[in-house]
Amino acid sequence: MAGTRSGAPDEGTRRRAALKQRAAAARSHATATKAWLANLTTAAAGTMWRVTSAWIEESDRTLCADLTHAGSGKVRTIRLSATDDVAEGFRAQILAD
Repeated sequence: MAGTRSGAPDEGTRRRAALKQRAAAARSHATATKAWLANLTTAAAGTMWRVTSAWIEESDRTLCADLTHAGSGKVRTIRLSATDDVAEGFRAQILAD
């Protein structure tokens, strides 16, 4: 018990702090992914492509999406770097096909 009074955090405190930090990062990632999906859905409006899934790569923050063509059923994946203009980059890739 002497170690806990010296001001140094014990193992349980460090573990709880790390857990809280991971939970906050997960919530932030989920919020960003939800916003990315909303932007995709808006950008795909009026096209033959439907967003079937969207995610953000954790390693390099690449914005990814799977799209399905409403007429042919063709599936394709789009990847945009985090620095790209999301709406313009996505629309350009959709309209390219």
